[in-house]
Amino acid sequence: MIPSGSSPTLPLGSIAITGLGLTTSIGLDVVASCMSARAGVTRWTPLDIEEPDLDTLESVPLKGHAVRGLTDGFEGIGRLLRLGNTALADLLDYAGLASAVPPRTGFFVCLPGDFHATQRLEAELLSGPAPDEVARASFQEHFEEQRQLQARLEGRMVSELLSRNGLSIHPSLRACFFGGPATFARAVELAVHRLRTRELDRCIVGGIDSFVHGAVLRDVYELGLLRTQEQPSGFFPGEAAAFILLERADAARGRGARVEALLGPVALAEEPFHRLSGASPQGVALAHTAEACLREGQARPGLVIVNLNGDDFRAQDFGGALVRLGRERLPESFQQWYPPASFGELGAATGAASVCLAVRGFVRGYAGGRSALVLLVGDDEARAALLVEDVRASSPR
Repeated sequence: MIPSGSSPTLPLGSIAITGLGLTTSIGLDVVASCMSARAGVTRWTPLDIEEPDLDTLESVPLKGHAVRGLTDGFEGIGRLLRLGNTALADLLDYAGLASAVPPRTGFFVCLPGDFHATQRLEAELLSGPAPDEVARASFQEHFEEQRQLQARLEGRMVSELLSRNGLSIHPSLRACFFGGPATFARAVELAVHRLRTRELDRCIVGGIDSFVHGAVLRDVYELGLLRTQEQPSGFFPGEAAAFILLERADAARGRGARVEALLGPVALAEEPFHRLSGASPQGVALAHTAEACLREGQARPGLVIVNLNGDDFRAQDFGGALVRLGRERLPESFQQWYPPASFGELGAATGAASVCLAVRGFVRGYAGGRSALVLLVGDDEARAALLVEDVRASSPR
C-alpha cells in the first residue's frame, strides 16, 4: 500500500479510489478475498437443491460459493444485510474512516433486480398457456411484490446497514440501483457526476447480492442457468458484498487519504435482447462500451476483468467484443481475470468486486500493467465497461 501522506500528485479533476471493502466465500475482507483469488482458492458449499448423480443415481446437492459462517441461517434481507455490514465495515477500516465519516459523503448501493424472477414467471405462464387475463393478473401481482421488496431493501436494509456502521448519511445523499452486473456502472456514473458538481466530496459505491439460497436459487435453477452434471454450460451461484470509496482528488488530499488507483471513463450500452431471448450474442454493445472507455482514456490495458461465469452466452458475447475491438484498442497480449471463477456468480456485487480485484492487483504488483478494463455482462440487456488506472501511472516520473 502507498502510505498516507506520500500519495503521488494527482491529475486535476481526477476521481481517486481511496477505499475498498469486500466479503466473499473465500475471505471476509478485501485483502483476504483478493489474496485467495490470486492463489486460486475456492470454497464450495452444498446448496438446497439436489439432482441425481449420473454414476450412482443417488441425489446429491448442487454446489455454490456461500459465505459460510457469516450467512448461515439467514435469508432474504437478513442475508444481504450480513454480507453488506461486513464489507462496509471493511471499507471504512481500509479507507481510514472507521472513527468518523466526513460530511458530504454519499452512499450508492446496487441491489438484486427482478430479471430472473420475472423470466421464470413468464416461462411458467407460457408453458400453460394461461388465459390473457390470468397472465396479466399474475404479472401485476408479481411486479407489485417486487416493488414492495425493493422498497423494503431501500428503506429498512440501507438504513440499518448505515446505522450499524455509525454512518449518518442524509437520504438525499443515498441512492439504490436494482439490477444485474452492469447496474454498478450506473451507480458510478451518478457518483462521478455528483462529485464533479461538488454536491459530494466522496461517495461509497458498491453492491450486495446472493444467488445461493431461497427463491433466487430456485429461479436460476428452473431457468436452466446453473451448471449441473447434465448441463456443463452454466454458472455456480455465489454471494458477496463489495464497496469502493470514490473521492475528488482535492477532497482526498484534504483528509490525507491514501490513494491507490484512479477511476477512468465509464460507459453503458444495451443489446436488443437478453440471455433467454434465444438470440446469439455478437458482442456489439460490450465492444461499444469498451471502445468508449479506451478511446477516452487513451489506455491500452494490461488486464481485462470480465465476469465470465461458465455460461456459453457470456463467453460468446465477450469473444465477439474482442474481435470487434481488435489490436488497435487492446495490446497484443493481456491478462484476463474472471471473478466468478473464484466467487461464483455475484450479480449486483460483480462490478465493485471486480474493481477491488484490479486495485489490489496494482497495489501488490501483479496486475500486468498500469490500467485495467472492467467489463460487465448481465443476463439482461445491459452491458458496461469502466477503466481503472494505477495511481502511479498518472503521477510525474
